[in-house]
Amino acid sequence: MARRRVYGEAVSDEAVAGIDLANFGSAEVLKIEDIQVDDEYQRELRYDLVNKIGREYDLVKAGPILVNERSDGSLWAVDGQHRMVGAQQAGEEEIFAHVTHGLTKKQEAELRLARNDRRSDTMFEKFRTRLIMGDQKAHEMVELVRQKGSRLNTTVDMQHGINALAAAETLYDAGPGEGLWLGRVLDFIRETWVENGEQPDGDSPDGEQDQPWGGPLTSANLMKSIAWFLDRHPRQIRELKQKLRQAGVDEIDRQARNHKAINGGAGWLNYYRALVSTFNFGRQDKNKIEAKTVGSMSSIGGTGDRGSSQSGRPMMGADSN
Repeated sequence: MARRRVYGEAVSDEAVAGIDLANFGSAEVLKIEDIQVDDEYQRELRYDLVNKIGREYDLVKAGPILVNERSDGSLWAVDGQHRMVGAQQAGEEEIFAHVTHGLTKKQEAELRLARNDRRSDTMFEKFRTRLIMGDQKAHEMVELVRQKGSRLNTTVDMQHGINALAAAETLYDAGPGEGLWLGRVLDFIRETWVENGEQPDGDSPDGEQDQPWGGPLTSANLMKSIAWFLDRHPRQIRELKQKLRQAGVDEIDRQARNHKAINGGAGWLNYYRALVSTFNFGRQDKNKIEAKTVGSMSSIGGTGDRGSSQSGRPMMGADSN
């Protein structure tokens, strides 16, 4: 395929604004059908945005997309796939592109993430990109969760695996880091509900994971609230497990909603209050525990103030999930 290198003098100044072609790549007009999209690190297409671009498509306003020519000569969209699909929808067969040469797939992912930090990439899209980039912590998190019989989802799955990637990473970093608290929380959930039949275990007889456990058992609010309880009430863990097996996750959800209506505050804080209420059910007043709401999620596993009582000062950061 003959490709046209146009450089700055062949297009408007607006179309090449911000591009340093002297040191990095070339400006070319490419056939859209020759450009591939790597779904492993690219964001999911928003068709409302594609349709808008298609209806209003203008070369100057759209500007150049970013494409990499890999070592085998294939062309891959790094940034601008919405504009590319929108241009195609508008009837365009060619598109103006800033073309880099010889980047690896990992380097493409790094470049796409750097250029899109200012945009609304989803957590799933960012995490997929981190995996392609070889981010060590991201891969360690995936392996830890796999060892616990679950999965960190890179696309939404409401029934299996863990969608709450940000919460999982918060717990991974808690205390001494290296996944200690994330592992404790997942062990607690599995021992309490998965092994008790609340959700089928994902492990098949040959050790492969068919359907990893998780879904509603691994919501951000529930995982954070469990971590908080484990840290604040270490001597009550065994009894809490027994009572949670009897109550079930749906009951914890219901109680958390009630606490939210009464107390307000962050979702995970009200799930923690629900855990305390469940633990206290059937106990004499003198044997009940108080919800300890002083501190912040970052204090888990530390030596800071463990605080006490819902009547004390509100938990620091309690309005953020």
